[in-house]
Amino acid sequence: MSQNFDVVAICNALMDVIYEISNEELQQFNLTKGQMHLVDEARQRTMLAFFKDRKEVGREIGGSSLNVIRALALLEKKTAFAGSVADDPFGAAITKRMAELKIDSKIIISSNESTGVCLVLVSPDHERTMVTYLGASRLYGTKLVPTAAIQSSRVLHFCGYQWDTDGQKAAIAKGIEEAKHASCLVSFDLADPFVVRQHQSDFQEIVAKKADIVFANEEEAHLLYGLTPEATAAKIASYGPIAVIKLGAKGALIQKGQQQTVVSPVPTQVVDTTGAGDMFAAGFLYGLVSEKSMAFCGRAAATLASDVISHYGAKLSPEVIQKVRSLI
Repeated sequence: MSQNFDVVAICNALMDVIYEISNEELQQFNLTKGQMHLVDEARQRTMLAFFKDRKEVGREIGGSSLNVIRALALLEKKTAFAGSVADDPFGAAITKRMAELKIDSKIIISSNESTGVCLVLVSPDHERTMVTYLGASRLYGTKLVPTAAIQSSRVLHFCGYQWDTDGQKAAIAKGIEEAKHASCLVSFDLADPFVVRQHQSDFQEIVAKKADIVFANEEEAHLLYGLTPEATAAKIASYGPIAVIKLGAKGALIQKGQQQTVVSPVPTQVVDTTGAGDMFAAGFLYGLVSEKSMAFCGRAAATLASDVISHYGAKLSPEVIQKVRSLI
């Protein structure tokens, strides 16, 4: 089958709403800084009520893999995204934004839940803490997997945030099966320390038997195997996947087979770390589907990540899009 897409993703379709928050307020809500917290609709309403008189810093369509797809679309790669939203204002905003970016929509509209919302709370040290109500995203299941799109794509990308319901996990399993049958590369981002702790054995199995590319930050990498970043990269690569270990201000490590590539950070003034890992993954996949070297993939990844943390929200500047495209 001809390849109609560069990257197809299955993930939660969310609206990210960004606010500044103090360390004291994080403690008040018993939130662990820097991590994602899954909440029910009642808790999310309580949080939204708390912030109703506070000015939003920004909002954008989100969900980890949708961030990746959005960046790749801006870089003019052929993309598709599968997820579930509701017939409500947030759902309409997500589908409209995807259309503007020319992302092929495999979105399902549900009438049984509201669209998921992620409150992105930025503390004074510029760290982001997320409070997420998945809403309609939790209804995603195997019947909704875009089989034809996966079969005609170079890469299927997904992340650990899908390990919330049995239906979501089953959908990812089916997506992987379709990808393997079609020689479509499987790209897996561990996503968050919270989900690695909860699903370590599942993630180890995916790394060892199913993935072709694995993304993890330093903490996630340690939680996966209890090893240093270098040893984690080597262990992942020993199973076959390309290992991409993100080290924040220290850059990153990429290992493919026996070859390890050190990625230098791109200096910037940090404002908000929201979306840094997603944009790093987008830059790497951009280089990969452009058939570039691991060094190029790492440079493109670091460039996008540096840009997104220099302002509020998981948005890329027009200047960095042009800069990365000019590297090709």
